[in-house]
Amino acid sequence: MNHALSAAAKPSRDAETAGATPSSPSPCLTPALAQRRQALNTNPTVIIIGAGITGIGAAYYLGRNDISYTILEANDDLGGVWHTHRWHGARCDSEFIKYSFSFKPVLSPSCVQNREHIHRYLRSVAEEFAILENITFNTRVTKAVFDLHESRWVIHTTAGVFTSQFLINGNGYFSDPYLPVLKDFGKFQGEILHTAALDGRRTFLDKHVVLIGSGATAISCAPELSRVSKSLVTVQRSPSYIYEITNRIGLVTRVCQRLHTRGVTFPVKLLRYAIQCKDDLIFVGFRSFPRFARWVFRRHWRQTVDREAFQRHFRPRYNPWEQRIPVAIGLKEKIRNRQIVIKTGEIERFTESAIVMANGEEIRCDICILATGFNLNLLKFDMYVGGEKIAMGGINFYKGFMIGGVPNYFHPFGAWHTAWTQRSERVTRFAIKIMGYMKERGFRTVSIDRRDVDFTPPLTSNYVRRCLSMMPRFYGTYDLPTIDNIVSYRFKPNSFKFS
Repeated sequence: MNHALSAAAKPSRDAETAGATPSSPSPCLTPALAQRRQALNTNPTVIIIGAGITGIGAAYYLGRNDISYTILEANDDLGGVWHTHRWHGARCDSEFIKYSFSFKPVLSPSCVQNREHIHRYLRSVAEEFAILENITFNTRVTKAVFDLHESRWVIHTTAGVFTSQFLINGNGYFSDPYLPVLKDFGKFQGEILHTAALDGRRTFLDKHVVLIGSGATAISCAPELSRVSKSLVTVQRSPSYIYEITNRIGLVTRVCQRLHTRGVTFPVKLLRYAIQCKDDLIFVGFRSFPRFARWVFRRHWRQTVDREAFQRHFRPRYNPWEQRIPVAIGLKEKIRNRQIVIKTGEIERFTESAIVMANGEEIRCDICILATGFNLNLLKFDMYVGGEKIAMGGINFYKGFMIGGVPNYFHPFGAWHTAWTQRSERVTRFAIKIMGYMKERGFRTVSIDRRDVDFTPPLTSNYVRRCLSMMPRFYGTYDLPTIDNIVSYRFKPNSFKFS
């Protein structure tokens, strides 16, 4: 048995990635950039952890406000998950004109973008706004301690010690791949690997492949994987709601983009807000009127599968938007052409050459790929305030950016149901407003009180349920960026403790 599970199970190498190991070398740093890295500021005003989309966005706003910063990145290149996730079909599932930064929106004929495009985009932003020279790569944070006497953060890393007044954590919320316990795993003589260890350049043209999973990764991966496999069967324990798009922008978006290239930028700004309004309305509407939402999905799939197949494979037990809805591209055609076969049910066990389902059906395969997601982990290093170690489980998490009882610490966190940047950008600007207020009045620390908070997760996805006891308790927003970005981030000094 040639298993790649050991590689997939290793702890994440990236401050904002989910355990994947890059499958191709990153561009080498130029001598000039390497020299600049040697002169990096080890005592800036702000340390940013992670050079993914959160870290790069934070760096832009800090630079625009003339606040010194250094980014500590565990990997040898920027991009977070868009650097490390290399599986077939890796892409964003949000309209990219909305997912891209508001200060540099992407203009494209496609709605969503693949991993390679996103990585190039993030690198171009880092280069254009002189962010790249402020990143120290191959630097993993191992411990962060807030010195109560000096009112400063002391950041211990694999490349030495850094200090700063403020700490912005952009290390994402996933960690190691989730590996389900399946009976007789060890008997299988083929190859088993997690998507975290899957190289999108690999082909399986002479192999029968089984893809296990039904979430966003599986739905994005399956159409592309089927192109390079002799056959592909996707196995899901239970159905998910799936919505397919054409990935072509509409007329309104084309017009807004054309105007933007001619210097008229307001239409794109308005478009981004309109798309976010649409997403929030769908999220609220589907949860409020689940019967109507289920009808939408029946209608969406009726020309692709018959009623029996729909009930078996595309009709979950839960209501729409109780879990995240995967966005498919090209899946319907692959199903109609039998290039992808879907099987729904419990896996009973593995044999030497097959997977046996609970109903007795045997699915023969040479390769088994696990698209089973990742474990939730918001803090990838030990954190202390004085001598007290901070545990994220159950702690209050205010407005998706501050942790109870932790001074000068900002942890931008996006909304669960929409593009990450729609809230992470806003809370970063909010944190900078707090920093400016402190500088004007001579304050050295800012914090919020530790308190008990009632919290019900907005989604019941498996990765949330598995790790609920380790999650912080979110509060202070409506979890709808359309409203929150206008209402929830009005700066009120009495909401914080300054000293």
